[in-house]
Amino acid sequence: MAWAAAIAPLAGAVAVERRGRGADHTERDASLTLFDSARAKLSVQTIPGLQSQLVCPGDVVSAEPGALRGRGVVERHDGKLVATTCGVVEHVNKLLYVRPLKHRYAGSVGDVVVGRIVEVQTDRWAVEIGTAQLAYLHLGAIQLPGNVQRRRTDEDTLRMREFFDENDLISAEVQKIHESGELALQTRNARYGKLQNGVLASVPSVYVRRQAQHLVTLPRVGVMVVLGNNGWVWVCAPPKVAGSGRQETINFSQMDVRYQKVNPDMRERISRVRNAVLCLAGHGLEVTPESITFLYEQSERLELAAWELLDAARCDSAGLVESLATEATRSSGRN
Repeated sequence: MAWAAAIAPLAGAVAVERRGRGADHTERDASLTLFDSARAKLSVQTIPGLQSQLVCPGDVVSAEPGALRGRGVVERHDGKLVATTCGVVEHVNKLLYVRPLKHRYAGSVGDVVVGRIVEVQTDRWAVEIGTAQLAYLHLGAIQLPGNVQRRRTDEDTLRMREFFDENDLISAEVQKIHESGELALQTRNARYGKLQNGVLASVPSVYVRRQAQHLVTLPRVGVMVVLGNNGWVWVCAPPKVAGSGRQETINFSQMDVRYQKVNPDMRERISRVRNAVLCLAGHGLEVTPESITFLYEQSERLELAAWELLDAARCDSAGLVESLATEATRSSGRN
């Protein structure tokens, strides 16, 4: 049910002309059978201006005179703008472009990402974050254990595997994008570093937008989530400093967190949150702390087991899908 992916606030009204119709005929209220049947089934109110902004390759997108074409839009021989990808038409001032519903993560400076170390090199780590090329984390761009502030030495180079080894999962921030498209990462923030005591959920990156906080401990759940802009979501127990047993403090560093035994109750909560993330993405909804908490509490109220969140038929029969669609529509109206 990918229609719900477009529930996020959309900018402006754009008319879409379907290929094969007359040049002067435009559909401002395009009727899409898939969306109509889904809304009829879920009894969700129609969102004004939503249908006219969904385009497929070949659709003619008309806008106000003087509009500039961006990515996903080309100019036809007759001067009209044509979409080249399936997605949502958006515009910033006079720039018109198509935002794909699904695409490979490209990366932007400042993005929080979750990645996996795939190779330890001379003075840097190669990190897989779902981009076309591997990202790299240099030795000088990490925070040393204990929040030590000093220059990196040859001894640190020899100890690189003590910091991060192959197959370690880390949280980091995109520091720079080189001309070749290669991403440079950094973990100088105390909350970035090796990820422990949890499980990874992978969803399309379009469902994780930029938010105020990407490393959040869900208040009424007691589980920490790291929402990577690359679509990798880490769900874990709230970190504690190794050997102290206390929660993170002002001197907390993610580099000091170590593996610990997670009790069965926490494991069940982690599994439910992880499945809630996959359930949201499976129904085309954005993954945010609010949506995760809503789905978590709603599934408990409906007495659904954690594994049942991955079964679309069970979620539908229990009324969970309808609740999600209603809440998403209400949230869109508030925004």
